[in-house]
Amino acid sequence: MTNALTSAVPVRPSPWAFRVFLGGQSVSLIGDGLAILAIPLLVLEVSGSAYAAVMAAIPRTVGYLLVGLPAGALVDRLNPRNVMLTMDVVRFGVFLSLAVLAATEQLAVPVILALAFVAAGAGVFFETALTVAVRDLVEEERLVRTNSLLEAANQSAQIVGPGLVGVLSALWGLQVALLVNACTFAVSFVSVLHVLRGAGRVSRTPSPPLREALRGVRGDLVEGFRCLRSLRVVLVVTCLQASANLFLAVGYLLVFYLRDTLHLGASEASAVVAAGGVGGVLGTAVALRLGRRVRHETLIALSAACLGTTLASLGVATSLVPLLVLNLLLGGSTVTAVVLIRTLRQRLVPRALLGRVTATAKVAALAASPVGALAGGALTTLNHGDPRPVFLAAGVLSVLTTAAAWALGLRAGPHSASGTERGATAPGASGVSGTSGTTGTTGTTGTTGTTGTTGAPVPEADGGAKAP
Repeated sequence: MTNALTSAVPVRPSPWAFRVFLGGQSVSLIGDGLAILAIPLLVLEVSGSAYAAVMAAIPRTVGYLLVGLPAGALVDRLNPRNVMLTMDVVRFGVFLSLAVLAATEQLAVPVILALAFVAAGAGVFFETALTVAVRDLVEEERLVRTNSLLEAANQSAQIVGPGLVGVLSALWGLQVALLVNACTFAVSFVSVLHVLRGAGRVSRTPSPPLREALRGVRGDLVEGFRCLRSLRVVLVVTCLQASANLFLAVGYLLVFYLRDTLHLGASEASAVVAAGGVGGVLGTAVALRLGRRVRHETLIALSAACLGTTLASLGVATSLVPLLVLNLLLGGSTVTAVVLIRTLRQRLVPRALLGRVTATAKVAALAASPVGALAGGALTTLNHGDPRPVFLAAGVLSVLTTAAAWALGLRAGPHSASGTERGATAPGASGVSGTSGTTGTTGTTGTTGTTGTTGAPVPEADGGAKAP
């Protein structure tokens, strides 16, 4: 159980080593952005089947739902930096294999899908470990800045990555795009290894053997749920994340709404969708500027309320300029909330339980998204193909759930912008030292879905998409 968990030692890397680490993760995020389009294109090139291409786009979400909770428990038991190095090797091998098989014309759809699921599972472990590693490496007063930088890189990668796939494929073929994707994970590996070595400044806490780590995973998961239930603010925020993803899933109808309902041209629809990505980048700047001055609970509630109001307004907007502004606000408010929720959990969740609480939050958020998408599509069909009432209803319900979250925990939350509330305890957390060397030190979190370049919720990790 908890006393077998690996404790992080509060030794920070040098400023230069940490900059290398952040740079490597930013490059790796571009690899994630490349994969968004590269895998479906590869399947389409091999099979010519639209159905198979759609199937190739879902391993990320399905992978998290399958292995997210076990990954959280195992990361709590292992050295998170070692997990990151291993998963970078796995993802490098997957995309290098795809590039070689594509170049030799030996690919088949089942092979592509199998490798895509392996990469997605490795990504789940990496993102969860990155969540823990950031808390270990960063002083509390720099958490908002670090989370903002990683999320800005994530949002930018979701714009740059698919475009880069198009350029590389047009010039040299899809196999080159896959090779570049593999190289991004090699860059991430080198950056993590540099921080590990870091002139001896980073302590190397040994991981237990994998067989030992696998024992008691079920008990660890139960302990993580108990921790989540015992921390009222964290529980309320997790529920708010799940409900936000549920309602944000109507964003999958955005392109349909723009083209079939409002009859906008392709260039106009693309501009509206791109505005969401731009808003996401701006949202990280808002979080960075205000997150060190204002209570995080207040900013989270305001961002969630803005998100709901914007969704409802999309249902009544009919011209290009309002749609551009609204989708920009939607992306910005969503990402602002993501960064601040991640930082809030970094200060409230005990370090020893961090992986499990992170994974639980992500699984809840990701599970809500397909439910919302299916419900939105069904309701639009029942309304004779008009999605406007669906946007309006989703926005109103989102505002109401935000008000409930404010009343149930965010209004009276213990946390201040300066991070004065520390040392939150949880069941089973006693006797485990965290990054500050005290019992029950705080940890970090992942993210909910964020609005990406499609205008729909996309899972994000820590640093996005890698998911805080």
